[in-house]
Formats: sequence, structure tokens, C-alpha cells
Amino acid sequence: MALINKINEKSGIIAGVIAVALILFMLGGDIMSNNSIFNIGKDRVGKINGENISLPQYQYAVATTEQEYQTQTDKSVGENERPNIEYQAWNELITRFAYKPEFEKLGIVVTPEEQIDMVTGKFIHPQIMSAFGGNEQGFDKNTVVSFLENFDKVQPNIQEKWKIIEKKLPEIRCREKYLNLFKKSEYITKEEAKRIYTEQNDKAEIKYVFVPYTTVPDSSVTVNDDQLEDYIKKNKDKYKVEAGRSLEYVIFNFVPSSEDSATIKNEVRDLTVNFKTTDNDSVFIRGNSDVPSDPKYMNIGELPEDLKSFGTLTKDSVYGPFLNIGKYAIFKILGTKNDSLYSLKASHILFRIDNGDKEGARKKANEILAKIKGGASFEEMAKQYGTDGTSSRGGDLGWFSNSGQMVKPFEEACFKFNGKGLLPSLVETQFGFHIIKITEPKTNKKYLVGSVEKEIVALDATKDLLYNKASAFASAAKDTQSFVAEAKKDPTLKLNTFPNAGKNDRTLTGVTSAREIIKWAYNEASVGSVSTVFTLEGQYVVAMLIGKREEGTASVDDVRNDVTSKVKNEIKGDQILDKLSKLSGTFDKIASSYGTQAIANTAQDVSFNSSSIGSIGYDPVATGKAFGSKPGKKIAPFKGETGVVMLELVKIQPAAEVADYNQSKTQKETQRAGADDYQVDEAIKKLAGVTDDRYKFY
Repeated sequence: MALINKINEKSGIIAGVIAVALILFMLGGDIMSNNSIFNIGKDRVGKINGENISLPQYQYAVATTEQEYQTQTDKSVGENERPNIEYQAWNELITRFAYKPEFEKLGIVVTPEEQIDMVTGKFIHPQIMSAFGGNEQGFDKNTVVSFLENFDKVQPNIQEKWKIIEKKLPEIRCREKYLNLFKKSEYITKEEAKRIYTEQNDKAEIKYVFVPYTTVPDSSVTVNDDQLEDYIKKNKDKYKVEAGRSLEYVIFNFVPSSEDSATIKNEVRDLTVNFKTTDNDSVFIRGNSDVPSDPKYMNIGELPEDLKSFGTLTKDSVYGPFLNIGKYAIFKILGTKNDSLYSLKASHILFRIDNGDKEGARKKANEILAKIKGGASFEEMAKQYGTDGTSSRGGDLGWFSNSGQMVKPFEEACFKFNGKGLLPSLVETQFGFHIIKITEPKTNKKYLVGSVEKEIVALDATKDLLYNKASAFASAAKDTQSFVAEAKKDPTLKLNTFPNAGKNDRTLTGVTSAREIIKWAYNEASVGSVSTVFTLEGQYVVAMLIGKREEGTASVDDVRNDVTSKVKNEIKGDQILDKLSKLSGTFDKIASSYGTQAIANTAQDVSFNSSSIGSIGYDPVATGKAFGSKPGKKIAPFKGETGVVMLELVKIQPAAEVADYNQSKTQKETQRAGADDYQVDEAIKKLAGVTDDRYKFY
């Protein structure tokens, strides 16, 4: 009975629990979906003007931008282009959700009539001119009219390119109108223009005493972290920082082994049989070469060095494999033809005419020529007597053609000679006297050469061994101390450090595709965490997060060196001020009394605009104080940019009056208008409260 009463007492609670369970069961799919209240924000890549930008929404924008890029450039998006594609996609979303509402508020539109005018009217847009390969001077709008009249006959890919331009043109014009509202509002009054002119052209003569901060030894000034932190707090605006993640990492590069090289060489050797018998050389090359290129005709001087050594090359023969700069290559001679130009190979010994002694140079050259004719080694004589860069290689000039590669007298002498051997007489050119030896006779034969190249890369077995090594490292490196210790154990490994990687960065030193590492550092890692092995392009990487910096004001450690220097200068300045303020008399006397560290001088032709005074250098405060004072009045010592300064304005020579100040006015207006694009964009983003969290996903 007691049990039944207990059940009755709790029946209301039980019924409530059952009801909630039933509701959760019925709504389970909706609640746990990405759109449910429990998942709001999980796939958010950012926020623009109050609009949450979801991951699928951004992915769609990226895919659209990528498709437009491929259409416009006729090439696919590579890793180098991808960051720019993603940046453009994000800006498209900013335009849609931040700029367009502003356009609508101001009634900025592009009418159908205006669109026509931009394409074929009086005011054709520069984008249209560029698309048709012209500019304002050389553009003919009839080419556009003809293109549109025959649009249905145009190639489909060209039609797609045009549709992209047509789609984007109104958006571009709206933005131009919006920005022009700001640019056209830039106005410089006559008085402002006059002030700009005088700031540039009034010239002051200024006396000064200057004691650099460097005259007080750094070792005599000590600062602590409290002083540094206090300085940062007082100068917050100067020490704003973005979020950053500091990393240490070890790179395991895919280095091919000798076994890999031998395997690839054998693969290339195996290709020679099929290369020799194939009916379609171009298709074979494209299908088998890591660096495919169409066959081309080459004269003997243009042939790869490995082929030159064969002398006679036979049609349909395959030569190789040859090792050359990290690749094995085979070459096939597909055909030959005779060219209008001839090529030959020669060596020479140059005797320059020193101090105008032409006969002396001729005499010496003839002496050496006689020795060579008597049996002396041409190459040894070239090394001993040659006076140009070829002497170290026995005078060898390599192959060259009679196409003007050599000066005329030299070329004529070489190509008149038949066969190979020593030319019997000296050849005189503007460079001096030459002894010439033809080492390979002239020929006008050209060879049609096709090549298959295979890069020597680390193969799977080598990568597996390297991965095991990287995995063992990651397992052993549990914390900062062991991470460093493990790196030191292996002399082939280098411990890399990268401070404050930005959330959207894509590279680290030595790692060109580091996006996955940076995403890990921001989204998963805590300080001291060691990653698993990252498999990247051509390398494995194991990383450790050693520091986090959040967006806001820099910490002492972030800017220690800079702030330490500033705080020390403040203390040094106080010491110098204390000593300098007690001295009196002329500036020369004050400097003399202070000591050799003080500089007393007069600066001429100082302009307000330059902000620089003699030995003081760049110091806007000092320049402002000088121009703001009266001639003959000494300005008490003060702390400047690089030292303590005392000033006295001697005089100001006013700039010559001009009829008008339009040049200064136009210059300033152009300068301000040039900055509007960036400033307006930043203001729009700030007004729209743009937050960019793409780093969590991309």
C-alpha cells in the first residue's frame, strides 16, 4: 500500500518526463539538425551586417567565384590562386550584405539605359574596353556592336565570359557611384591650399642643441615588466595586435633514396621500347612525361648536352635515360631538316689591346699561334694567355650560329672555314686579336626532338619509412621539453619556430601549404599540445603550439624589444633633461658644458612638411615647436624622437607668393581621393560589424 501511495505522489513528475521524452523523440531530427537552436553558429563562417554567413553559403560563393575564374582564364584553380579566390568570394558576400543596403538607402541604381550606354553608348566602361583589347584611344565600339549582333554564333566559352562581365558590370558601376560620392566631396579651400604650399616651401633657420639617447649606455638603465606594461597601457593605440599562434615544428621532407632513383631510372628505361615504336609521339609524351612538352626542331647548339655528345643522331632512335637536375630523361629523334642558318662549335684565345698597344698585342698573338702550329696545346695556351671568361675552360665558346651571335669579323672567319681545325691567321675584332679553333664543323641540320622526363621523387616505401619516423617523433614529444629534446637527437632534423601566425595565414617558414597546421593551432590545440603527423605537399610536419595571442592590446612578450627601447629612452631622456636644464648661456656654451655627447649646430632650409632638422633627423614634434615659436626665443629642453632637444628659431624665410594655389589644391585632393577606396571599405566593414571566422573551416 505504501508503495502505491509513493507512485501516486510521483506520478505527476513521471508523466512530465514521459511527455518531454515523447516530444524530443518526435522532434529529434529537427532539434539535432544544423538548423536547430542547438547547432546555431556551429557552421557559421562569419557575420556581415547582422547576417550569419553559413558554411554552405560561403562554399557556394567560393564555388561560383572559382567557376567564374576558370571561365575567364581558361585554366583551373591551383593552390597559388585559391587564397585569392576565397578572398574574392568573401568580398562578394560583403558587397551583398554590407554595400548593397547602402546603395539602396541612397537610391544608387543602374538603369537599363545606363547599362546599354556602358556597353555600346557614349560612355563605354573601361571593363568593356579591356575585354575587347582596347583603351580610350584605340577602342572601336563597333567591335562590341558586331559581337552582340552575332552573339549566337560566338563560341560557347566566349559567350560565358561575356555573361560574367554583363552580370558584374552593374555592381561595379554602383560601387563606383558610391565611392565617387566620397571622392567628389573632397574639397580643399583656398586657405588650406595656401597652408599646404607654405608648409612645403617656407624655409626656417633653426639653432639647436641635441643629445642623442644613445649617449647614455643601455647597460646603465634597467627596466622591469611593470614599467613595460604601464607604457603599453598608456599607448594602447600603438600596440593593437591581431590574434596569433606561435608554433614550433619539425619538417620531414620527402627526400628520394638511392633505391627510388634506381627504380625511376628503370621505369624510364622501360619506356624507351614503347617510345621508339609508338605511332603517336605527342600522345605518348603527354601520357608518360612529368614535364610534357611538344616536340620541337633544334639546331645542334640547342640540343640537350647529353645528345650533343653522340655526334650523329639517327631518326626514330631513342637516347637515354640521362640524369639531369633531379630528373631522368629520354629523347627521341622524330625527324630532321636543313635550316637556312648554320651552326658550329669553336674555341678562341683573345689578346686584348692594352693601353693602345695594338702592335704589341698582334705580336704576342702571332707568337702563341706559331707555338700552337708547332704542337703546343691550344687549350693550355688559352688557359695561360686568354683574357676573357673562356680562358678557364680552354677557350671553349660552345655552339653558335651565323645569326649575329658573334661580332661580324669573328663570325665570317669561322663560317668561311670548312671542316674543323685551327684557323691559319689571326682574326681582328673590336675586342682585340683572336686565335680561333673550330672544334666541330658547321652544319645546318635541325633535329625534331621529343622528350619524356620523370622526376626523381620519394616513392611509397620511402614515404612510409619517413611517416613512421615522424609518427615516432610525435609519440615521443609529449611536451615542450621532450619536443626540443627529440629534435636535437636527430641531426637531420631542424627545430623551426614561427611566432604569431595569423588566423588566415597559409604558410610557415619552410612549409608552403600550412593551412591545416594553422587551423589546428586555432581550433584544436592548447598551449603545449603536440600535433599528430600532418601530411602536406612533399613533406610531413609535426607541430607544437607554444603560445597564444588574442586580438587586442599586445602583451609585454609580444613587443618586449620595442617597448624596452622606448621605456629606456624615456629614462635616458629624464637623465639628460635633468643635466641639460641646469645649464645656461649660448647653445655652444651649453653643449660645451654638457660634454662631447651634445651637438650644437644650425639647420638651414628646414620645411615644416619635411619634419626633419639637421642632426636631429626626423622629429615632427621638434619641427612643430620650432615653427610655432617666435624668432630669438629659446625653447626649453624636451624629449624628442631620438634624443633631448633644445631649439631656437632664428628666422623663417616665407615662400614666394604665387598667383594661385591650384597645384597644391589638386595634389592634396588627389592624395585624399586615392585613399578613399580603402578608407570607405574599412568604414563599411566596421559599420556592418563584419566578423571573419573562416579560419575555423578554411
